[in-house]
Amino acid sequence: MGMEVLLFFGGLVAGIINTLAGNGSALTVGLLLASGYDGAVANATNRIGVLGSVIVSWLSLPKTKRKHYLLKSSKELILPTLLGTLIGGLIGVRMGATAMEWLLAIVMLGMLFSILTKQSKWSAASLLDRPKPRWKSWLYFFLIGFYGGVVQMGIGVLMLIVLVLIDKWSMRDGNVIKIIMANVLSVPAAFIYFSSDLMAWRPGLILAAGGMIGSWIGARYLVRMPRVQPYVRYLLIAVVTFGSVQAIIKALT
Repeated sequence: MGMEVLLFFGGLVAGIINTLAGNGSALTVGLLLASGYDGAVANATNRIGVLGSVIVSWLSLPKTKRKHYLLKSSKELILPTLLGTLIGGLIGVRMGATAMEWLLAIVMLGMLFSILTKQSKWSAASLLDRPKPRWKSWLYFFLIGFYGGVVQMGIGVLMLIVLVLIDKWSMRDGNVIKIIMANVLSVPAAFIYFSSDLMAWRPGLILAAGGMIGSWIGARYLVRMPRVQPYVRYLLIAVVTFGSVQAIIKALT
């Protein structure tokens, strides 16, 4: 019962983190590992909570003209993200735990470097004369989809790095597009892992219950608060540092 309570509240906190920044899976996967599940089962089970969270995040966003504009602007990224996810998911269900952990560690360290070295760009406003998604954006989102199909942890941070630092969206607009693309990625990936027999349903559903509440809180209230946005970068640094350390320790043990 004690671990189930931790899973619920861990899912709730992760839902808030994922809505505002990303990498809440660093917390939920860690709790699943602490519950005694191996890396492959933890990675698959985490998809249950993520799927519920991203759907609730999107449905909870207020219906505004800006939301409609951002949805329209993100449509060209859907196909490369979807293709990458399908390929990555099919590989991920067959991938060994150690290889997964090293992949995670390398990507997390790269993300941390990008966040720490591009400080001013994280607080910039969206460019008004932004060109349509370029081939670089399509390539990056294909790779994000592939990575997310293999290992869910960190895709929100990766998306924000591309959207804010490369595509020049503001952190606030980037967060909305991230929620859209997280749905594109998470739905097919979850169905691939559903068929793998790797999921532990009871802890996964507990995580999902907490995650959906946290996502609703984040999307309905926190994502609209301008005073919260400058702190998102610091939240990113904290969760990515935690994820990096966790991945390296797991890969070495």
